[in-house]
Amino acid sequence: MISESYPAPCDHQLSTLPSGAAVHKWSCVSPVAIFILQHGFGEYAERYVSSHSELIRKLNEKRIDVWAIDLWGHGSSPGTRGRVHVEKAVQDHIQLRHQAAAQGLPVFLFGLSLGGLVTAGSVTQDSSRVDGVILASPALPVPFSPLGERAIGLLARILPTVDVPKDRTPIEKLFRDMEQIRLAEADTLMFRGRMPLLLAATALQVGTAMWDKLGEWRTPTLVIHGTSDIAAPCETSKTFVDEIASPEKILHLVEGGYHELLNDLDPDNIVQLILTWLKDRLS
Repeated sequence: MISESYPAPCDHQLSTLPSGAAVHKWSCVSPVAIFILQHGFGEYAERYVSSHSELIRKLNEKRIDVWAIDLWGHGSSPGTRGRVHVEKAVQDHIQLRHQAAAQGLPVFLFGLSLGGLVTAGSVTQDSSRVDGVILASPALPVPFSPLGERAIGLLARILPTVDVPKDRTPIEKLFRDMEQIRLAEADTLMFRGRMPLLLAATALQVGTAMWDKLGEWRTPTLVIHGTSDIAAPCETSKTFVDEIASPEKILHLVEGGYHELLNDLDPDNIVQLILTWLKDRLS
């Protein structure tokens, strides 16, 4: 058993997918499940070791292996910092899921913010061999008109290095744990630039395809969202849960919660919610 005072998780290995994206695996002895974690825009997988309420360590303590991809342009993955093609990220996610399913263990998916969109896009394209999905503050784009979506896509192809002319949400508006704010501001692996137009255009494409297929979504699902999230308003999560066809779905709204709930004011309850939901699926 891991000491409560020791924050390091179990064995950590770093590898790559054929695309070049970095894959992290935190493995336990005799695991009971695999938890595929997809981080959000501007952060990276290893942040969930020391931040986000040390989620990886707490999962490992429950004998749950954690596998995670660093999005292209993030963390240990190559590429221009922050520049993500969301459809390619979805394909990477599906490939890692298939590798996890081959281990013969239950597979659970977790996505935060942009990682929530990647995860949802992955499931709507291929829902096979997934035992449950947890989306935390998912950034699910509101569908554009087909003409508007095509126009943004064309701009992204013509101007691939251009950013969306809008500032990012300040860190102190994403979460309120002052120590975590200090750590994030000092973290050189955190990307603080604006959202690339390529990311915005491909997120819209993935989002449109996702919304169109929610009637086929049968996977058990937990969605967690703060009501005071200004980076990804919770109304889209309400619509998402209403539209998925899963007979086993829960929307857990955190009154007054900000975007990164695992770094906000009541992270222990969020961790317990996740662990209890997983335990119920595994029992």
